[in-house]
Amino acid sequence: MKNCPEKKITVLHLIDSLPREGAEMVVYDLVQRGDRAGFDHIVCSLTRGGGVADMLVEAGIPVILLERRSRLDVRAFLRLLKTIKSRRVDIVHTHLFSSHIWGALAARWCRTRLLRTEHNLSEWKSRPRRALDRLVLSLADGVVAVSEAVGDSLASVVGVEPDRIRVIPNGLNPERLTTQVGRREKLAELKIPPEVQVVATAAALTPKKGHRYLLEAAATILGKRRRVIFLLLGEGELRDELTREIARRGMAENVRLLGSRADALEIISIADVFTLSSTREGLPIALLEAMALKKAVVATAVGGSAGLIDDGVTGLLVPPAEPAALAEAVESLLENPGRATELGKAAARKIRAEYAIEPMIESYRETYLEILRGNIDRGNRR
Repeated sequence: MKNCPEKKITVLHLIDSLPREGAEMVVYDLVQRGDRAGFDHIVCSLTRGGGVADMLVEAGIPVILLERRSRLDVRAFLRLLKTIKSRRVDIVHTHLFSSHIWGALAARWCRTRLLRTEHNLSEWKSRPRRALDRLVLSLADGVVAVSEAVGDSLASVVGVEPDRIRVIPNGLNPERLTTQVGRREKLAELKIPPEVQVVATAAALTPKKGHRYLLEAAATILGKRRRVIFLLLGEGELRDELTREIARRGMAENVRLLGSRADALEIISIADVFTLSSTREGLPIALLEAMALKKAVVATAVGGSAGLIDDGVTGLLVPPAEPAALAEAVESLLENPGRATELGKAAARKIRAEYAIEPMIESYRETYLEILRGNIDRGNRR
């Protein structure tokens, strides 16, 4: 790497938890593919581990679980302070809302540099949260947004000065995109007949991911064609509610909640169509992964998804919270596999050209060095 620092810089990545989901995978890719010669990376979870924690340990990255039991868990906060001091952390890099707050307080307490990456739009935040967020952001030495949409949202909703925000788009680690299992083998493993068409999604089971609209769209599609199976990857607070809704609609044989799985990419790779029904998004890693795997994608035109997909060229965009439009778009690709194949190929070409991981890694590396030198260029919206 160019301009390698004389001594290693220690970066502590603080995140709420470590399931195999979007922001967590960004952290994994960043530390697993980052500059090991110039940097030591530590990943710290406020609460629990999960699939990404296991991946990090396997890659030789230190993982610390604070096991926070409440928002005011003093013992967990003291463990965080002890970690920062004992590991001689140079930069605390925070990734999600709770971590932004805890990380800002801990970094200020320990007189450590602070970098914040915003992965999501800010419209969901209440007025008190926005006020708190402005205070927390005032403590950061640098602010990164994963897409232009996220940066614009942070500026317009929270009130951050636009020239403080640096945009570093998420990149994809190609090492994770190699699947060893063939379609027939995977279908057999999942007990899906080879002639059945597969629609997959990968998203946390939370309100912002819009699963209720996906289930309505699935009901419409299954009312016309029964040889379709919907595979929903992800865990979250809505699992029980979605399970009941699937049963109420009589779709249990055709709609499966698979949870968070280590073989998520293998499952996405066998899909005829990949879809995201979110009502808001930053720059979803699952969508990048599906496109890189040459999948035909249908996504709602929100946040980073709207900027990622060229409608009708690299995928299909539909309005959020409109299940009829979602059903129509998905069904159009199930009816026309040839078009789905062409969209998938175009999507993969776009991801290879515009979302390689190397520019992301280098941009973060430069940002770390600029923060430590105290001369970060606030006017650079990359």
